[in-house]
Amino acid sequence: MSKILSLKAVACGSERFDFSELFINSNGKEESLPINVLLLEHRKFGNILVNTGCSKLLKKNPALFLKYKQKHKLTFDDSDCITAKLEADGLDPMIIKKVILTHCSPECCGALPLLPKYELISSAQVLCLIKTRDTDDDMMKSTLPDARIQVKAGGIFNGQTPLKKYYKWVYDILGDGSVLGFDIRGHRKEMMGLFFPEQDLLYAADAAVDERVLDSELVPSEKLLELQSYPEDYLVTLSTLRRLHRECPEIEIKFLHSKDIQVR
Repeated sequence: MSKILSLKAVACGSERFDFSELFINSNGKEESLPINVLLLEHRKFGNILVNTGCSKLLKKNPALFLKYKQKHKLTFDDSDCITAKLEADGLDPMIIKKVILTHCSPECCGALPLLPKYELISSAQVLCLIKTRDTDDDMMKSTLPDARIQVKAGGIFNGQTPLKKYYKWVYDILGDGSVLGFDIRGHRKEMMGLFFPEQDLLYAADAAVDERVLDSELVPSEKLLELQSYPEDYLVTLSTLRRLHRECPEIEIKFLHSKDIQVR
């Protein structure tokens, strides 16, 4: 009996990327890619979000937001907020019982304070940065969750999973093996990827622009590496994902900006 009853991606804004600038062996043009939020329905835990996407809170300080947009070409309006998306589908945001955070960035934390009471879950490494973020701190102060929000770190997963061949630590995010976490630092100081064993879906957050980086062996440019908090770790993470992609073709790898996320 499946533990995750449904899983879908909800686009909560978009970001533009110029592949010809970001990869030295690409002649691709600039294109707009979605900022994905995952919505899960869990048999035991109810409705869960993976990240929250953007919201108007990010524009609270226009000067800081404009500075951020010089590097990251975000586009969103009020209708792109996850709370508005849920309501447009006839869902009350109160249904969200848990939020799983992959890392601390505007695209991931942007709507945290707009959601009603929930439990925030991630790896201990990511959670320790919630109040001490070393990137975009000033702009993101408005996205800190309410102090009354419960925070929980996923424990170590002791079961069997192919991830253990590639990652030293694997976390049991919900405690039942249905969502596994693993460290993919580089783009940010700390970042967590997620693996959904029942769906054979690996969600690698911002570890790459999208799956074309895996399929086409695109080579990051100096400009792309300058956008990473830790370029060397970023390259190691990318190399590991490519190896996993080759050796475990049954696992589908998707990212924060993947155009098409469909559960098999």
